[in-house]
Parts: sequence; structure tokens; C-alpha cells
Amino acid sequence: MQETHYNLLSDEDYVSVLELSHLLCVPETLIIEWIEHEIVYAKVEQDSYYIASGEIAKAKCAVRLTRDLGVNASGIAIILQMRQKIKQLEVMVNRQL
Repeated sequence: MQETHYNLLSDEDYVSVLELSHLLCVPETLIIEWIEHEIVYAKVEQDSYYIASGEIAKAKCAVRLTRDLGVNASGIAIILQMRQKIKQLEVMVNRQL
């Protein structure tokens, strides 16, 4: 019987572009494009990008938008910014109720 290991990431953990590429089954070049369009934020160390584990959810959303709807990186950036703004507005409205 094969033993399964699960590694849970904390908010302080980072994954490389290669690791995220394998996790999401997308090319590394696509992830780098997302970084360049500020869809996911990454730090640079020794000429390599490292993406915070908290950004993985945004990357998953970007995959869905790309695969299911054919949205390009610029469109994904706008959609995610609008989603964030809507969430902020919902919080403001709920505070006023």
C-alpha cells in the first residue's frame, strides 16, 4: 500500500514557478506572464520567482478563466481587481446595515 503525504503550506511559505506550474498543470511561461501582469505577486531571489502560498488561490482562478473562458492575462488582472473591489464594497455595505 502506498503512503500519501500531504504538505500544507502556511501563509509565510513560498513556491517556485516550477512547483506552481506542476501543481496547476500549466506552463511556467504562463505563470511568469501572470507575475508580469501582477495577477499573482512574487518575490525574486537569485534570479528566480517565488510565489507566496496565499497567491495560489488567485493562480487557480486565473487557470479557470484562461481554460474555461479563454481570458488573457490583461483580462484576468482586470477581473481579479474587480472581484477584490466588489468584496471591499460588500464589507462596507454590511458594516452600514
